[in-house]
Order: sequence, then structure tokens, then C-alpha cells
Amino acid sequence: MARADTVRGGANSAGLFRTAVGVLVALLAIIFLVFATEWLSRPDRFPVRAVQFEGEFKHVTQAELVAAVADTAQGNFLLLDLDAVKARAESLPWVYQAEVRRRWPSDLLIRFAEQQLLARWNESDWVNQGGQAVRVGGNDLPSAVPLLEGPAGTQAIVYERFQDFNRLLADAGLQIRKLTLTPRRTWELELTDGFTLVLDRVQPDKKLERFARAYPRMFARAGAPIRHVDLRYTNGFSVAWHPPRAAARNSTKTAVPVGTANEEG
Repeated sequence: MARADTVRGGANSAGLFRTAVGVLVALLAIIFLVFATEWLSRPDRFPVRAVQFEGEFKHVTQAELVAAVADTAQGNFLLLDLDAVKARAESLPWVYQAEVRRRWPSDLLIRFAEQQLLARWNESDWVNQGGQAVRVGGNDLPSAVPLLEGPAGTQAIVYERFQDFNRLLADAGLQIRKLTLTPRRTWELELTDGFTLVLDRVQPDKKLERFARAYPRMFARAGAPIRHVDLRYTNGFSVAWHPPRAAARNSTKTAVPVGTANEEG
């Protein structure tokens, strides 16, 4: 019995020793991890060496980008908040989108794209390539762009409809100069030919296509120029004409005749 107790006691001692060693190793690992994390997370460790930019500099300058990200693109390279750097770069009015990446071992890469101005929006803003309303400044802003107006937040819809309506009018040789979505959700199309079309929400494409088919043979060679065409009718449209020039010279108050043209679709 004494020998069995001795063997059992030795086994227990060995088990306790292994447990103690395991606990000690775990504690040492934890301590090492804490010290390593603290050492790695110090701001002066692995500092960002340089910030590099990739993109086409047309309206934004590198100096502006550097100034915008200066506060967020410094410190510990490993712990850098890339989303914060991205947000600061995109805060510049002319920056449409930015992508930020670490370039090992210590550089930061910022790829950016500038705003593309597709249309003028409500006189003071612009519609960009993402369908967003943006406000930018400069001396070389585009002039040959469509003019769009509408309630706040509708710029993407209005620009999409501008493209759709323009395609429908192209075969008739007509082009939209300005498109307006009114608060009552009717469409007003000011054409480069000098007259205005009015559409409602009920099948606007079909009604506009019907007018485009009728225009070349019914209106293109008309003696009096068109002033206004109301396309909100189910089976036709009404036309308001400018007064003849002679009548306009003789009287400042000329009644404008309104005709109705029916073109079965």
C-alpha cells in the first residue's frame, strides 16, 4: 500500500507541476501581449512616412488634398483610421470619391476621382456622375450642359428623364435646353427651338413620342412659331402660337390663338 500511495502522490505532484507551468506560461504570454500591444500602439511607433496620391488633378490640387487629410493621415501606420482619412479627402467640394489604402511598410495611398458635372441643378448646384447634387466653384465650369430644376432630392430622377425625353425628341430634330419638374409633378421641357412642352405623370413617354412623330409634318414648316404645346391630353395636344410679326408691331396686346391638333397614337 505504501508504494501505491507513493506512485499516486508522485503523479499528483507531476500534474500540479504541469498545471503550474501552464498557468505561468499563460500569464507570461498575457503580459507579453499587453506590453507588445502597448509598444505597438504608441504614436511614435511605425509612423506614416509619406502620403501618395493617384488621380487626375484638374480642379483639386495636391496641396489641398494634403491639407485636408493632414490631421488624420499621421501617427501610427498600423492603427491609422482609413475611414477618417477617406472622409476628410471627400470633404473637398471637387473630390467625388476617394479610396485609402496602406502601402507597406509605411506609406499611405489615396486614390481619388474628381466631380464630373453633368447638368446644372436649380441654378446654384450641379448634378454629378453619381446623381448627387453638389456645389463647386471655379472659373472653368462647363457651360454646354442641360439646365435642370425640381424639388430637393429629385436631381437624379430629373437627369434620367432628361436623357429619356431627349432620345424621344431626337428623331424630330428637337433638343431640350431646360427640364423642370414642378412641385405638382408635371414636366416642363424648354427646347432649343424656343418653345415649351408640358407633360404630366400619365404616360409621358408615349405622349412625347406621339408629338415627335407629328412635329415634322405638322409644325416644322408652320408660318407662325410655336410658343407652347400642352401634351397632357389623352388623344392629342393643344398648341399656342406666337403672334405674327406684323400684328406684334401694330399692337402690344395681341391675343394668342390656341389651336388643337389631334394625332392618333
